Amino acid sequence: MLFLSIGFITGWLVEGDYRKQKLLENNIVEITKLQNYTRNIVDSIDSGVLAVDTNLVITALNREGEKILGVQDAIGVNASSVFDYSIVDILNQTKLQKFKYTDIKTVIKVDDEEKYLKLTVSPLLNILNKIQGLVIVIEDYSNEKYLEAQTARADRLSAVGELASGIAHEIRNPMGIIKTISQTLQKEEDQESMVEGLGIIVKEVDRANKVIQTLLNFARPDVNIVEKVNTGALIDEVLIIINKYAINKKIEIFCDIGREIVIMGDKEKLKQVFINILLNSIQSMENGGKIWISTEVGDLGVSISFRDNGTGIEKEDLSKIFNPFFTTKEDGTGLGLSVSNRIIQDHNGYITIDSVVNEGTIVVIYLPLYE
Repeated sequence: MLFLSIGFITGWLVEGDYRKQKLLENNIVEITKLQNYTRNIVDSIDSGVLAVDTNLVITALNREGEKILGVQDAIGVNASSVFDYSIVDILNQTKLQKFKYTDIKTVIKVDDEEKYLKLTVSPLLNILNKIQGLVIVIEDYSNEKYLEAQTARADRLSAVGELASGIAHEIRNPMGIIKTISQTLQKEEDQESMVEGLGIIVKEVDRANKVIQTLLNFARPDVNIVEKVNTGALIDEVLIIINKYAINKKIEIFCDIGREIVIMGDKEKLKQVFINILLNSIQSMENGGKIWISTEVGDLGVSISFRDNGTGIEKEDLSKIFNPFFTTKEDGTGLGLSVSNRIIQDHNGYITIDSVVNEGTIVVIYLPLYE
């Protein structure tokens, strides 16, 4: 009887152990299937996916990630061997702050070829909300960057073509007049006609020289004489120069400008920009009108606005107004706004122009404040 009991208990224990072993095997199979399934999903993602532990050691890297980074068998390698110090610093910040960083741009070299990458770094947290590591999503936008460069090159070539066409047009006109007058003078015997003709030649040569000098200023601007500039005082000086011309054209100018706004810049060049903008406004109002000048200080700089109620600019022309030699004026060179835009860019600022036909135009110049 005792042997039967022992045999029964032993059989029961063996059977229980077998069931547990079988259950464990089934669980291992299911976990393996789940791991393979998860791995297949991650490998099917078009972006690279990389995981690191708290020491920034790589614990996982999908197939696309290996392709983008140009690495194999990267598991166990520190991320600092893949990314530069600035990215490693962001990884450490993410780890400390548990904060997600997006749209991080970096450049790496793979087989002597530069790759432009966008990264998203996210903290990997456990159920206790403690940091376990980081997940880095990697996007390769090298092709996009290449297309941007190709587009920029095409734009530059187009601009050069327009520039050459503009130069040819602007120089050919005075040269044609000079040639005609010279041929006429060869046949003239009247002294008065001779003097008049020579005067026209001088005037047209000066006009051609002005185009060439303006073009040189646009291509190779002079070095800025940087000093503290009070924008209120500068606008006052501009108005002294422009007021008589405005009055003759029946233009009223209204000012609402800050008196204690100080920037760093080349006073004479900024004056040139303001005068050019005001002249454009005045010339857009043949039958009189109004111009409003105002300033507004923001956190990073000052905006100086010039608004008029002139004829405005056609919508299709707005994108071309900073192009060299683009002009809608019969006697314009089309270099005024190009040079003005270059000057403002040299001052770490920028210009925006908005316009509605028959309603008016607003030009806003943004410049950094003096610190």
